[in-house]
Amino acid sequence: MNLSKLLLIATNGDIKKGDITGTCVVCGAETESGIPLKKMVSDNFTGWNCLFSGNCMCPECAFIFSDQTFRRRSWLASENGFKTFKNDEACSILFSPPASPFFIHIAKIGQKQTWLRCMNSVANNPNQYWFSHENYDIPILFEKNKAQLYLDMVLAALDMKITKTELRTGEFKPKTWTMAYEKGCQDFLRGLGKFKRDPLWEVIVDVARRRE
Repeated sequence: MNLSKLLLIATNGDIKKGDITGTCVVCGAETESGIPLKKMVSDNFTGWNCLFSGNCMCPECAFIFSDQTFRRRSWLASENGFKTFKNDEACSILFSPPASPFFIHIAKIGQKQTWLRCMNSVANNPNQYWFSHENYDIPILFEKNKAQLYLDMVLAALDMKITKTELRTGEFKPKTWTMAYEKGCQDFLRGLGKFKRDPLWEVIVDVARRRE
């Protein structure tokens, strides 16, 4: 099952058929009911680099371009339904997804359809799966054990008043180093720097919330 078909099931959506025979630029499948691209994307569309070579969209893929919710909001799709969610919910959803198959997309400002890179990456294992995040033009692999380790470290760092910018970049302010030496946790701080440029680490930093 690809992402278009999952979203159709999740939303109980309806499809409209076209009359073009050709190749869908979104999923790469051959279709006899294709819809012209000019009807589906505007001149401002910026995701051409995510598409296949083709001449139309199949009805299923045209459906996911017909609703801007898929671009503007964070969402979770499964055979049991479709829901949008706020960023404060993202961490719990990543760690406790629904029954497979499912897919998770995390939006930030709602301008990029980075899930286009994940059309054939519908999740079948809640402990290891691909998901999309608007800040990344590649699918991100969620590995539960690694993600839990990352979350534990991020929460500990946030408890120490280390900023998310520092955690994401691995570049710590002088006052942060001073604090670390005073508390005897300089090795912990030094170890955090090795995770920079790891997309999963950066997403966990993004979705983690400081403990009360």
